[in-house]
Amino acid sequence: MSLSSVKVPAGKPISDAETYLGRKHNELSGFDTLEHLILEGEDILESGTYGGLAHHLMAIRSALARALWKAEVYVGVSIIDELVFHAAKNNPGNIVQEVLSFLTTSRAGNPGFVLYPLHGFGIGTETPFQSGRDSQTYLHFRSMAMCLAAQTNDFDSTRRLVSSMASRLGVAGKIDASDLGHHTRAGNMDWMTSNPLMMVRVASHTGAYFENQFIYTLKIRVSAAFAAMLYALAADRGKKVGTFHTTARVNNWETLDIHHYLVGEARKKKSDAVELRRVPMNVAALELARLSDLTLSLGAETQRLSFVRNAQRRLTQALKLVEAGHLEHVNTASNDRVRRKVFARVVTALNWYRQSFSARVTDDEAVVALAVAFETLLTDAYARGVAERVKRRLRICLKGRRGIDEYIDAVNSVMEARGEIVHNGSTVKEAEIIKAQAAFALCFEDVAGRLPNLGNNLDRPVGRVLGDV
Repeated sequence: MSLSSVKVPAGKPISDAETYLGRKHNELSGFDTLEHLILEGEDILESGTYGGLAHHLMAIRSALARALWKAEVYVGVSIIDELVFHAAKNNPGNIVQEVLSFLTTSRAGNPGFVLYPLHGFGIGTETPFQSGRDSQTYLHFRSMAMCLAAQTNDFDSTRRLVSSMASRLGVAGKIDASDLGHHTRAGNMDWMTSNPLMMVRVASHTGAYFENQFIYTLKIRVSAAFAAMLYALAADRGKKVGTFHTTARVNNWETLDIHHYLVGEARKKKSDAVELRRVPMNVAALELARLSDLTLSLGAETQRLSFVRNAQRRLTQALKLVEAGHLEHVNTASNDRVRRKVFARVVTALNWYRQSFSARVTDDEAVVALAVAFETLLTDAYARGVAERVKRRLRICLKGRRGIDEYIDAVNSVMEARGEIVHNGSTVKEAEIIKAQAAFALCFEDVAGRLPNLGNNLDRPVGRVLGDV
């Protein structure tokens, strides 16, 4: 993650903010810290001056945050606020460049990671009941900057595993064994050894526990969806890890007692150890718990197949586009109502899709989750004739694909079964869940590829981008 390419658009709001803060330099100099300004500024300064300072400091903070996050350098807003305040005091008129220069010198673009526990995930093995320590214990997905690992049930093995994954992902700095051990013991993090793990590379620097959690959870959602889609596409072609040829079935003492996840933040010098932080799951606890549920197995041999490699490339491009769009238009302030609505729906569809793979749902619940995923992805809102609309748009998304009729029949079986479940509480209909899950992956890829062509009409934007209004 390079900071050299980060540019803050030079528009009138930034120019006005730089000019105003330069004029009010003497007033700002009366405050030692940003906290001092926040706590006492309103009493000391004239109301117009205090409001003006807050407005223009915020304008520069917001512009810097958008530019940094677009470059995937996730500096927390609490840190940016402090940097903007001190730059306004020390280098008025050149605040933006002062902050960017400091972050560049500090190597804020050096990547760290978020380490998240999984439940139900397994890696394919060559022989039945082969333990993870004897096989390839993690899978590396370079395009997604992600690793998925099997459980080890041993701290030394986990320590080596975490260090190996971090190195493979290009994380700046080593993992300190004593620090990792401290967090594992003190944080009641038995999942560190007993559960499968997901590590995602991210350049994140925070001043508070939860300020970047929305970024971590978005990346974990997207990464989990990527794994689920690869599984579905491979399983649809019969390339499914055998029931007894997976680490999920051996030496498995995984726990649901999960209350923290681990963040590794790179420091200025690559020779310094990564700063580890365990983050309590106090904010959006239910969402965080659901993110750990990824009940599927992937094999290294399957990942080397040409059609899977091609799928990885296409899905990475689609998911990265959706991730960036959600961050820009949903997670941060945006006046673009069309893109805010559409990107929010697409990520919600991914959430429902992922739930269809859950170990803690019945087949009926998986059917409902998958049906909701299709409706959320392919429609703009509930309206009569939704089943026919989904079927029609499926054909648009799958145009040119082999076996299009089989995919449409599978999704139709899911939609019909969902209707019976909703009205009767259960169903006796057979739903082709795996083929429908594969169809969703292909549809998602097509929809994501159309999102750059979204117009500005808030009336049925998904239908319009699909050419079906």
